[in-house]
Parts: sequence; structure tokens; C-alpha cells
Amino acid sequence: MHIQKHTLPGVMPGTQHVLNSYHFGKEGSGPHVYLQAGLHADELPGIVLLHRLCRRLEALESEGHIRGQLTVVPMANPQGMTQYLQGQHSGRFDGISSENFNRYYPDLSAVAELDTAADSAKVRQALRQALAALPVISTVEALRHTLFDMALQADIVLDIHCDSEAVLHLYGNNRHLKAVSELAGFLQAGATLLCDEAGGMSFDDAVVQNWRRLEGRLGIHLDIPLALTVELRGVADVEDRLAARDEGGLLAWLRWVGVLDGERVEPPLAPQAVTPLAGVETIVAPHGGVVVYQTAPGQILAAGSRIGYLLNPLDGNQTPLLSQRGGYFYARVANRLATTGAELAFVAGTGIWRNGDLLSA
Repeated sequence: MHIQKHTLPGVMPGTQHVLNSYHFGKEGSGPHVYLQAGLHADELPGIVLLHRLCRRLEALESEGHIRGQLTVVPMANPQGMTQYLQGQHSGRFDGISSENFNRYYPDLSAVAELDTAADSAKVRQALRQALAALPVISTVEALRHTLFDMALQADIVLDIHCDSEAVLHLYGNNRHLKAVSELAGFLQAGATLLCDEAGGMSFDDAVVQNWRRLEGRLGIHLDIPLALTVELRGVADVEDRLAARDEGGLLAWLRWVGVLDGERVEPPLAPQAVTPLAGVETIVAPHGGVVVYQTAPGQILAAGSRIGYLLNPLDGNQTPLLSQRGGYFYARVANRLATTGAELAFVAGTGIWRNGDLLSA
């Protein structure tokens, strides 16, 4: 194992952040997998998982079981980890710019210098060169630049997050239906949500979109890297028992994709079928009040099903919270105090009824 320390500038003179990346295997020896967690620094299940995975990979490497190359970043956002105000941690948005740490990754496709003879190695080189030429004028830009450069070198990218209260679920691209379905089986993901473009240039989607746009610009077919988001249940699901289960699933998947040697087990079936991200129904609060849930994520809902109600604390009126379309109820918001229009719950349906930006803020 090789540890690389990346120094990121702080927001004031005399301050800085240090980002650690852990590297296993030999360059060019096989598939290159990049895994990161904690880009939203207040999402901790993935941080625990990847620290466990690093210990296991170190042992496997010493025993000669790594056939490819792995880059692991267990804590991808040291800046966000420090953002405490009056005892409350806020790691989703940059405290200076208010930007979501998982948005606005660059579109390099228009400036990457390539021709129709481009292969995967040339595409990676051109994208990295275009990234290196971008100005970096803030701490959050330095973080994006460092993480994205590592991801652009990989064949497979997993960005590990968690939701508020949720079952394990995945976000991926339609281009990678088979590969995403295989990972969903190994991790036993409750929902697998695919699209052509999610909007907002989130980390994993930006990797895919850079290659897709280059493909369109050059008019050639490219072997686009697999890049997806893994949502490890909810923010409170920080448990050794769950991390051990997820570690086992990841190790089996890493053997399947050829990064580790050992017995390759066929991917199990995922609990739920793949559905379109554009088919997600978002249940919102029609007015302010106290949210009382009566149904937990992990249930299949019929159209018109009630998941709870919104209590008006002044007059005691209860407004039912309904899934109009029905589908697989996979996530809900932990905060039980809602303002008018707040997003409360998410149900994966089989139809397509949304367009534009498909991700929540």
C-alpha cells in the first residue's frame, strides 16, 4: 500500500487541509478501480466501510491477491469535516460558497484535444491535461480538481454516499445497465436508478458525461468508464455489522470485475428491478408542520398509498402524505419538522415523468 498526501489550501493564510489517498496494486496491471467516501462530509457509513476495506486490501496485497489497481479515498472532504457551527456539523455544502460539494464538476469535453483516432488512454490523458489547465481559485475548487483527477485515471469509479433515512440504493447511467445491475446484486441494493444524464454535474455523472460528450463531438464509440453513486442507507446507519456486510459484497464484486483474484461468484439478483431516475416520485410537504411517518422505506406502495401525515401544531389538523403513483419506497428525510414545499420522501416508479435536473440539492 502506498499512501499519498494531497495538500489543499485553507481559506486563510496559514491554514490547509490534507487529503489522503491509498493506492494498491501496480499501474497497468489490470482494471483500475477508484473508490471514495465522505464527499458529503456528514455522510459517515461509507467512511467506515472504506477504512475497513483498506485494511483488508493491505492484507490481500501482501499475500499477492491484487490483480489490478485500486485507489481508495476513505475521507474525501477534509474541509467539510471541519464545518461545525454551534455544535452542528454541516458537510453537504461548502461553508464559503454554499455550493454542494457534489456538484459542478467540470465539463472538459470541449477543450480536450483529441481526434477520431482517440483510444481510452488518449482520452484520459486529454481530459487530465484539460483539467490541469483550469484555474483553481478556491479551496472547494482545489478539492474538486484533486478528486476528479484521480477519478479520471480509473476504469471504474464508485462515489459512496448515504441518504437521510433509506435502504441501500444506487444511481448510475443507462449506458452501464449490466454492470450497475451486477453491483446492485452484490450489494443487495433496494433500488437502482438509471438515467442518461442526471444534471448538475455530480461527481460520478461528470465522469460519464465528459466521455459521452467527447463521443458525440468526435462521432466515435468510446469505452466509457463505469461510474456510479452508492447510497449506503441512512446517516445513522454507522454500524460494524452493516459495514462488514457491505465489505463482503464489495470484495465479491472486486473479484468479479477482475481486480482481485480468488473465486468469482456470479452476481446475485438484486431485490428490486432497475427503474428510471426520471420515474422517481418526490413527496413534498403541502404546508409547514411536523412530519409523522407511518411507513418505513423498503416497502412497495400501491398508487394512493399513505406513508404518514403532516401535523399542523396549531389546530391539530393532519394532512395525509400520499404516494400518488406508487412504486418502491426507498428513502425519506430524517428531519421531522417540514417547511412548505420541503422534499420528504422518494418512491421509485417504473414510468418516466420528470425531466431536467433529476437530483435533489
